[in-house]
Amino acid sequence: MSAHGGILLVCTANRARSPMAQLMLAERFAADGTPIEVRSAGTRAHEGEQVTRQTLQVLESRGIEAAGFRSQPLSASLVQWADVVLCAERAHRADVVRLLPRAHRKTFTMAQAARLLTVAEAHRIDSAATLAEALAAARGIVPQSAEDDIADPAGGTAADYERAAERIATTVRAISAALRVRV
Repeated sequence: MSAHGGILLVCTANRARSPMAQLMLAERFAADGTPIEVRSAGTRAHEGEQVTRQTLQVLESRGIEAAGFRSQPLSASLVQWADVVLCAERAHRADVVRLLPRAHRKTFTMAQAARLLTVAEAHRIDSAATLAEALAAARGIVPQSAEDDIADPAGGTAADYERAAERIATTVRAISAALRVRV
């Protein structure tokens, strides 16, 4: 793990939402020079599968290479590795916390993280660990919302994948803005 920590992104199969988030965030961090490692996993993932064809198309349309990506199942060791865990849905957050109960303070949905960053003390965020702390502190101020889930586009249309990608991109922009320059 980088000296500035690691972020784990979680969805169901690790073939659409969490790979989109991982690859978008990793690309943004590389462009910004942010030394935080990013990984992803799925609550029901099978080891070694490629992203879906639609995910590949959405990422390629954004100039992001995904051909080498391979899925992995969520594990307690991955959750322990991460300083912050961002999930596509509240159900995934519950799965993470069931797997490792002490992860509750560092686990959020992606959309929730973007909302929480609007009230978080951004001046204190200089690593993945302090990102988790700021999000946890803001969680007491901002209530949960049904909008905290990013719908699974699997089996849907190209527009469904694009909608999911745009919601994920909102989170990526918020996180990279909070970490930019401070790391």
